[in-house]
Amino acid sequence: MRGTLGLKGISNHMRTNAAIKAMFAAALPGTVLLLAACDRNPPVPEMTSEASGEATDAAEPEVMPSVDASAAANAGIAAKLDMDALTERRDPERLLRYYTNAIRVGDWVDAAKAWSLDAQMTPEKLQVEFGGQASPKIAVGKGDTEGAAGSLYYEAPIVVDFADGRLSKRGTIVLRRVNDVPGASEEQLNWRIERTSTLTQ
Repeated sequence: MRGTLGLKGISNHMRTNAAIKAMFAAALPGTVLLLAACDRNPPVPEMTSEASGEATDAAEPEVMPSVDASAAANAGIAAKLDMDALTERRDPERLLRYYTNAIRVGDWVDAAKAWSLDAQMTPEKLQVEFGGQASPKIAVGKGDTEGAAGSLYYEAPIVVDFADGRLSKRGTIVLRRVNDVPGASEEQLNWRIERTSTLTQ
């Protein structure tokens, strides 16, 4: 009888062990998932400053300086100055666009080329008038063309606004070209700035 009871006890013990193993096997994947979830956002390790030996937060990524948009735009304009405008004989506004773009980027040498030789404009004069810490804003309105004494004149309103505190200027800008008169030079046949007349506002 004892032997029979002993065998039954052993059998029950084995079944109990099997049940426990089955429970662990069923619970194991969930346990692994919980451990994995806990490990998804590990704590940021503290870093020690070599100079002070004190604990500091983890180093942040270095912020690169942004490109100045206006400087980039001005560089693009300077690279695309319409140099053919200097030989323009039909459209005076084309020369004005060339001139205002050259002024905007501070290209005083090329800006001076838009003026007639008689005006005796120099890069130095333009730099004194328009130079500064910030590029001036120049707006030229629609003008009118008139003929007189074998020449064509184009007069348009102009506004110059400065960003460095100087007073704005308003007035007119006058272009001239010889009207295909025989014997005229190439320079005279092309549109050139003859004069400007502006007042501070």
